Amino acid sequence: MFFGLTLQAVVLIVLTPLVWVWWGWTAAVACLFGGAVALLNSGLLVWRWHRGLVDYHCDGARHLRSFHRSAMERFFVVGVLLAAGFAMLKLAPLPLLTGFIVGQLAWVIAAAGHKTD
Repeated sequence: MFFGLTLQAVVLIVLTPLVWVWWGWTAAVACLFGGAVALLNSGLLVWRWHRGLVDYHCDGARHLRSFHRSAMERFFVVGVLLAAGFAMLKLAPLPLLTGFIVGQLAWVIAAAGHKTD
């Protein structure tokens, strides 16, 4: 799980200067903000996972409630932060979404490629 967060951070560190060179510093800030939203989303997921290792139980209904709550929390946080980036901070939409999508793809690739033998 922490490998995915590390990979996301590295991808964002590499992507931001490239966007700065190609589109300028305002686009780089928007891209970094979108990537930070994706990183926070994954960080919340890892935090919930790590917390679940300590609070171990065998109640299926409780697991389902916890899963649902975690999904809703992450959805709300991502929605609010993206809306804030678009509306309040007036960041460029394309670089912001590009940073978010690249960050999410880095998480998916890390999760798919990481073996947990």
